[in-house]
Amino acid sequence: MTGLELRELRKTYRSRGRPAVDAVRGIDLNLGSGELLGLLGPSGCGKSTTLRMIAGLEPVTGGDILVGGASVVERPAQQRNIGVAFENYALYPPLSVAENLAFGLMARGRKARGDVDRKVTEIAERVGLTDLLDARPAGLSSGQKQRVSLARALIREPDVLLLDEPLSHLDAAQRDTTRRELKRIQQDLGHTTILVTHDQEEALSLADRIAVMKDGVIQQLGTPYEIYDSPANVFVADFVGEPAITLLPGIADRDGHARLSDAVRIALPVPVDAGREVVVGIRPEDVRLTAEDGLPARVVAHEPLLESGIATLALDGVERHLVVLTDPEVRLSHDERVRVAADLQHTHVFDAETGDRLR
Repeated sequence: MTGLELRELRKTYRSRGRPAVDAVRGIDLNLGSGELLGLLGPSGCGKSTTLRMIAGLEPVTGGDILVGGASVVERPAQQRNIGVAFENYALYPPLSVAENLAFGLMARGRKARGDVDRKVTEIAERVGLTDLLDARPAGLSSGQKQRVSLARALIREPDVLLLDEPLSHLDAAQRDTTRRELKRIQQDLGHTTILVTHDQEEALSLADRIAVMKDGVIQQLGTPYEIYDSPANVFVADFVGEPAITLLPGIADRDGHARLSDAVRIALPVPVDAGREVVVGIRPEDVRLTAEDGLPARVVAHEPLLESGIATLALDGVERHLVVLTDPEVRLSHDERVRVAADLQHTHVFDAETGDRLR
């Protein structure tokens, strides 16, 4: 198994008559051997461009890419031994599944036909394609096509495996099943892997670590728990979490509270200078309805789901609504008055000007 390192990796697009666009702005990453890193961010943040530079499909503007400690930035794609499973599958329609899997090995001409057939059989068994080897791509479901794409990337025994939005075209049921299969296969084979995705659930459930990107810059790098429980800034806090975190602007006072309105003050978990403008972040699962003293609120809406409920509350005098997860047996009526209490240990505080977390 082989590690991957990115050093100050940059990509700038230039075209005549237009300003330059910095798609990737100096990324530093170091993946241990066998690690699965989730590269998470919204569309246009530079994550797919990063993947394409690693694969050799996009020229690098600056920086270096090292696989197993050796630079590959000057090597063409075919000499990097990097496997890529594309978002659109990129299968050859006239070829059977077996022929699609064998194509790359045969094209490189490094293995005898018997060895290729053996490897096709082995990878088909691992990925669950044995019964589909004679089928053509047109007759496959989206989930089956994705498994063929993954198997074709794996069959070359790559030093690094790159997965570009691998589950984006699958429905919810297929996505859950394929996600579990993907995790099992990656753990069994131990490939150093980068998963590019905009889906936080994919990243949180699959990755050993997550790099959250915005505007070509990594905003935070950490384990799924670190990203979720200790977001580095407002962007990370807002991007990761479903239902989304509630972000409430306020002003710190001298008593260790943030004043959200004339009627609402909330305790802060860290000392903040009085008068400083802050943003208080509270995740829906970290708020509870209470019959005791709490923040006064009015029910705007309540969605009673099977496993829990989602309540949208208006705090007195506060413009932004507070989202709360409720127990499944709770029923709330529109305009009902309630009180809520936030878990102080899981309340997040950010500087209003910079967006950075206050620690």
